[in-house]
Amino acid sequence: MKFATAGFFSTLLVSVSCRAIQRRADAAYPADFKPNFSHQNSVTINQPLSVVWPVLGTNEGLGKWILLESIASNFSTQTLDTVNVNGNLEDAVHLAPAAQGGQGFPRQAFTFTETVKIIPGLSFTDIPVQLTGTFTWDATRNVSLYETTNGSGILVKKVRTFSESNGVTTVSEQINGQCPFLEQPIVQLTTTSAHNQQMALYPTLFQ
Repeated sequence: MKFATAGFFSTLLVSVSCRAIQRRADAAYPADFKPNFSHQNSVTINQPLSVVWPVLGTNEGLGKWILLESIASNFSTQTLDTVNVNGNLEDAVHLAPAAQGGQGFPRQAFTFTETVKIIPGLSFTDIPVQLTGTFTWDATRNVSLYETTNGSGILVKKVRTFSESNGVTTVSEQINGQCPFLEQPIVQLTTTSAHNQQMALYPTLFQ
């Protein structure tokens, strides 16, 4: 998961078809979350799931794949806790409280900076954007959930799934996000471009 008004690049990292998000009536979901941009993509990695999952499915390789974005920097992990979800992990958990006693899915909080390049080549026009997010995973079902917000109305939720065949792993991602109405066209465009570019680099993590 490198994006366009550029501050939007990496939040949009995190799955080219637009489609409405299907979700449960889950109390963990923000009541005002109404997705208006989306993207889907997949990549094949010539490694078994047992090798790919720790890097892309858990917090082990979180910083590595986020920093594949050329505009991403200053990655830092924050609190590691757990969260309970009423249903599948595909339901949003960003606002859910930490589970008691270590029950539920592991959830890694993180921050990083995206540098929005307003005019490429003119660094004095660059705008740093601080992103906060969480990465949650379900090792039983091989599903992970990446969520970020930039504090200016852009919320990104990316579901990542894994499948293996003959020792080769396919990683699929679905992005659904919400942004201000007037920014939707550029956010959708940059989400598509940035997401494709980032996922194309996933195999380099295993070379």
